[in-house]
Amino acid sequence: MPVIGPYIDYEQDSRYYADRNRKQQDEVVEYWTPDEPRPVMPKIPLKTPKIKEPSANGKRSDTKPPTGYKRIFWHIALQVNKAKEQFKKLLDKAKFIRNKFRANKVAPIQSKVQTRHLELEPLCCLSSCLVRGGCTAVVIFELIYIAVTILFILAGMSRGGFTLWEPLPDSFNQWFGHHLFYYAIGCYDIILLVMALAMARGLLNFDKAILHAHFYFCFFSLFINIVFLVFSCFALSAPGPYNFTFLNCILIFCFAFQIPLQVWAAAVTKSCKDFFALIHVFVALAEA
Repeated sequence: MPVIGPYIDYEQDSRYYADRNRKQQDEVVEYWTPDEPRPVMPKIPLKTPKIKEPSANGKRSDTKPPTGYKRIFWHIALQVNKAKEQFKKLLDKAKFIRNKFRANKVAPIQSKVQTRHLELEPLCCLSSCLVRGGCTAVVIFELIYIAVTILFILAGMSRGGFTLWEPLPDSFNQWFGHHLFYYAIGCYDIILLVMALAMARGLLNFDKAILHAHFYFCFFSLFINIVFLVFSCFALSAPGPYNFTFLNCILIFCFAFQIPLQVWAAAVTKSCKDFFALIHVFVALAEA
């Protein structure tokens, strides 16, 4: 009978525990032991180094201004850098305002006007006329007036050699050919050109505000042409070197023609303004 002992047990257990050493390690009980206290090192405060950042002009902030004549250039460079910074701030602000304006920009009214809106145009005029065509005719007549008067001014200032100024005349008749009278006509032509171009733009964009401004300008233009007409007739009637020649009569005709034209322009401009206001109402109702 075989003797039962540890060797036999080991042989039997080896069939189930091929790795005997691992089993023995698993059965080992470990006990926790506290770590040995480490010596506490004294805390030494660290000094934060002061970093001297360069200024805008590429020099350190603690640098002193140079002496002598170099100090002048140093101050000039400093002022130039400040001006650059201010300009950059203004440029950024302008970009911000432009972007804000573009974000809040409303679609133009001319893109919303339909054909059915334009069919109501004869309702704004008692004679069933096309008020936009009448305003276009007003613009054309005003441009013709500007062209004729400009040619007359150039011809008058070139009489006896082109000059920009002449001595003040002695007689009332000579005021008709004086440069001061030409400059008055030229200033009115510039204002009339601006208003004519603005009205043409207003007709394309259905802008009732521009037509409203041109409506009041018609009365100013009427007053100016009456003054020019009366002055020209009295000046040419007075004794002197200027009389009713062909060119002078053409200029007087332009002044006289503007009087009924501006009266008609005021009427047709008001009708066109009312028509554009009606279009704005229809567009607003369609979007509501």
